[in-house]
Amino acid sequence: MTFVLLSLVVNVLVAGYMGLAIAFRSQRMLPGLNEVFGPDTTSRQILACLYLAIAVISIVALADSSLRLRVILVLFPLQIFYKVLSAFLVNDRRNPVPKANLAISILHCASLYLAFAKP
Repeated sequence: MTFVLLSLVVNVLVAGYMGLAIAFRSQRMLPGLNEVFGPDTTSRQILACLYLAIAVISIVALADSSLRLRVILVLFPLQIFYKVLSAFLVNDRRNPVPKANLAISILHCASLYLAFAKP
């Protein structure tokens, strides 16, 4: 369960931070915001909402252990799928987001495996 908690905390810290930086257009919170995520468009604002939703759902899972396994059973596979897709669909190979996405995907895969592995 330690890896699951770690994955949820990473979600809160990373998705929450990115979501807030994007939502509030904060160059101070995230220098290079426009270079990494592109200009402030509707698409970027929707991305901020996705990040913030991931952070909030992760907080709920951290706060309520009775919901935790059900939440991660839906949340982590969804994140793994979209994060791995980003490695293939983002054209700018220098963009750091797909690389960070892959690292988080590996963590979530390990968390799912350890959460449901038979002892």
